Amino acid sequence: MTMIAQMIARAQLPLYLFAKAPIPGLVKTRMHPHLSDIQSARLATLMLEQSIDKVCRFWPGKLMLTVSPSIHDPLFQNFARNNDLDLEAQISGDLGERMTHVMHKGIEQFGSAVVMGCDVPQITHEILVQVHRLLAAKNNVIGPASDGGFYLLGLSQIAAGVFEGVDWGGSQVLSQVCGNFQRLGIALSRCAELRDIDNWDDLCWLGAQDQRYQGFVT
Repeated sequence: MTMIAQMIARAQLPLYLFAKAPIPGLVKTRMHPHLSDIQSARLATLMLEQSIDKVCRFWPGKLMLTVSPSIHDPLFQNFARNNDLDLEAQISGDLGERMTHVMHKGIEQFGSAVVMGCDVPQITHEILVQVHRLLAAKNNVIGPASDGGFYLLGLSQIAAGVFEGVDWGGSQVLSQVCGNFQRLGIALSRCAELRDIDNWDDLCWLGAQDQRYQGFVT
């Protein structure tokens, strides 16, 4: 690859933002009984909106809104249109299979790719820029979450077995994934730890940091 081609690829490094349609009763169910189904869906919508705003403002590369269950959801269509985002549906399978699918595409086309969830609306400009720089230098990077998972994963290479034996949704996800990388001999850098907003205590914490969320906890 020529130097010019490398510069173009770095400028287009894709971030795949994984998003689930905020349907009452299907999202943020761990907020019960403090929030109703409708309130939980509103919370998920606000977190999705803020996550999109953050990546649109601060991610230096290409953006993909990767959604479930359907790209035809009016909310997703509006977000994509209003923010000039590419929109694609997630494949079926567990989280590892879905991430592997987009990672393979992104790495093949641009040399590196990153996936991120919508549970850390407090993510900062500094973290996103740091991740982009690491990927541009062909480093792999993970964003650890305080609950034992991760909120972001950026790879310049992906090997079979990276997500083998991972108990998705459990408290050992981060250690299991990092253990797989170590077993495969693939170096993995870490960026700052963030708090996933999954349960009531998390939301109370976020409400103390960001006034947009105070209405949910007062």
